[in-house]
Amino acid sequence: MNSKSIKSFVLVALSTLSILGCVSSIDKGFDLNDEIHSDGDYYDKYQSATRGGDLISKFDIRYRIHATYLSPEFRTALVKRVQKLYMEDAAGAFEEASSKAGFIVTAYGLERETTDLTNTSHWTLIFETKDGPVRPVLVRKINDKIRWRNFFETISPWTQDYLVVFDRASVNPGASNLVEKPRTRLVMANGEGKVQLEW
Repeated sequence: MNSKSIKSFVLVALSTLSILGCVSSIDKGFDLNDEIHSDGDYYDKYQSATRGGDLISKFDIRYRIHATYLSPEFRTALVKRVQKLYMEDAAGAFEEASSKAGFIVTAYGLERETTDLTNTSHWTLIFETKDGPVRPVLVRKINDKIRWRNFFETISPWTQDYLVVFDRASVNPGASNLVEKPRTRLVMANGEGKVQLEW
């Protein structure tokens, strides 16, 4: 190895050590929680329950929409993560969706007013199952971003976030014990386009 290679190696090693020192605490009794993507079991369930993407027009992102289906399987993982992070019972989290089909929907748009999913003049939300389509019984804005961004990585300062609940039973779409895979589709439509997400 020449001196230039040794200097480069030492610089990379020192940079790596300084970065590692910045992301973890060395003081006894101070522990960082796992980030969402590092919490293996939770993150697997979260990814399985989440769909989304961008509605693009003329190279502009009109909307970025993601929805996490609060299926029984995902809710169990969510309760465990809440207990791990906040050391409290979270069985009542999003209680309105405990037995009904519920979603956490995050929406980003160029104009904040256009991503208000509670405005039924601008947005139509439909949940489609084998029993037919239904409209939501609840669309409620989630205001505590600081708490819930630890569980839903699509929540950010720029999104508007909602709990959307439909009067249909909540199921695990990928469950192996189901004879027939249930049709589970969330449709969101406005004047600019339509988003269809399937589980």
